[in-house]
Amino acid sequence: MQDNQEQEKSEYDSFILDSNKLLLEKIKIKNVRQGSGNSSFVYLVNDQNELFNYVYPSGSKNAIVVKDEVVKKTIWGYLTGLVLTESGTVYCMGTNDAYKTLCIKDKTNIKEHTPYKVQWFLDRDIKIREIGSGSITNYFISTDNVLYSNGYNSSGQMGTKVHSNIPFPQKIMENVDRVFSSPHAHHTFVTTLDDKVMSFGGNTEGLCGVGNNQQSIFEPQVVPNISGSSVKKMVCSTASVLLFRDGRLFTCGPSSSSGLKANTNTFKPVPGLEDKHMVSIGGGSSVMLAISSENEVYAWKRGVVGVNVDCKLQGNELLVKIRTPQLIKGVPYKICSSPSKFLIIPALYEETSFQNQEFLILLESGKFSDHTLMLNDGKFKIHKSLVEIRTKKSVDEIEEILKQHNEKEIKIFLKWVYTANIENYTTIKEICIKLGLDQFYKNSLFQDLEQLFKEESSKNFKVLVQDEEYDDEDDDEEEDNDDKEEEAFEEIPVHNYILYARSGLFREMFENITNESNSVKDFSGKTIESMEIFIKYLYTNKINLTADDDPQLVAEELSDAVDYYQLNKYSNLPFILKQIN
Repeated sequence: MQDNQEQEKSEYDSFILDSNKLLLEKIKIKNVRQGSGNSSFVYLVNDQNELFNYVYPSGSKNAIVVKDEVVKKTIWGYLTGLVLTESGTVYCMGTNDAYKTLCIKDKTNIKEHTPYKVQWFLDRDIKIREIGSGSITNYFISTDNVLYSNGYNSSGQMGTKVHSNIPFPQKIMENVDRVFSSPHAHHTFVTTLDDKVMSFGGNTEGLCGVGNNQQSIFEPQVVPNISGSSVKKMVCSTASVLLFRDGRLFTCGPSSSSGLKANTNTFKPVPGLEDKHMVSIGGGSSVMLAISSENEVYAWKRGVVGVNVDCKLQGNELLVKIRTPQLIKGVPYKICSSPSKFLIIPALYEETSFQNQEFLILLESGKFSDHTLMLNDGKFKIHKSLVEIRTKKSVDEIEEILKQHNEKEIKIFLKWVYTANIENYTTIKEICIKLGLDQFYKNSLFQDLEQLFKEESSKNFKVLVQDEEYDDEDDDEEEDNDDKEEEAFEEIPVHNYILYARSGLFREMFENITNESNSVKDFSGKTIESMEIFIKYLYTNKINLTADDDPQLVAEELSDAVDYYQLNKYSNLPFILKQIN
């Protein structure tokens, strides 16, 4: 076991692909986990969270120090770079210009590769969890899911109806999950916590995908017929490209860039790639790139030539396959974009969704575990029904396969089971293939939990909800009080560990009962109908109403649920209730 833990760490190569020649050049920094760049420079973050200015093609590098911070991500537009740290602080780099995208007050003596703290957020005690950058517009998502932007707004790319350039961040909208733009783009997409896709900015020939050809969209509009949770990534280039989580690739915009037979303002499948399973996409100023699960790399743009073209594809005159013998079979790759170059980086360090992270407490605490995996390197307490629904295998089958792996690999796999976090793709893929889960990335955690919700036979616990028609003043006979009290509650079957993972209130209540207890009483005063909807929400992260449900009543009864049940501060419930009310 000790030998396994002390093995030398694997080193993986990353590559720069020039969008003109379509040639891959090896980056002389190992284990790059994320990167970006502008028209002149490339910035890279390695697996030690160190930030470098990398000079291409010479391969020289210069460390960029963000004092007392751990770098999480860097992103660049044409003019301004952003650096996000683990503390939720944002720094910006670049040179100030007429568009005032460098959002700092003192613009004297600015050094080009020096990060400057964005004090605007600190002054307001706002922490940032995600950043994005368009051509000359910056985007920020706060930890309370608010989207801010600043910079150039000629086509509405800031998402505000104010037709002027704004140097400091402006609040654009609430309820935002992710933001997608590209370092040369004048339009942007966001996904929301109530499962929408929205867009704004330049809409030339339908680039925003909202179903109209309005030249500019200054406030966010809904992209029709697309679920936000189904989206893996979106790219804004001379066409817009959408990668679904199931590997399908769609596009919209000018036919001269999208490869479609005609201009379209709604998303359609990319011709020539309908049967390919894609895993990552990127967009430069004139070329778009996609990688398949087999590490095949495709580029498309009218007139694309390049000296490294393997073949053209039937059905799309813009599409070519690029020769990429440098990519290692079995190692997944992702694309990071800059205006004239692409970074092709091993996708071995994916982040957990902030909403999934709460389930990690089950694995760490072992609370309400009902099975122990007895393996070579130790014992692992798990929740049998959850693990089996996620892996589609029995715990006995799982145990036999995990015996072939060391403790570190088992922990990485179990963390994926509980959170969908891909901490090490190679390890997870190896184990999942042995389990027969070739497409382990297909179902999200909440999709599997929805199936778990339907599995009545494994529910081992009950939430007792007080009957709204019960009145204890009607109890005339003292000896009947115990029986009447039992009749005063209605039962909702549930898995106790789901309550424990998602609700701070239930965690507190469980501290005062034993693992053998099979029920807990809810005195919130909510109706049984609203509580059933709420319990299902804890599994699915969605509110599903039937024709018999009163939307206004449900919204009113659950309006205090986040605070009362002490849900995760990132909960999307308030925004869902706004939509149904």
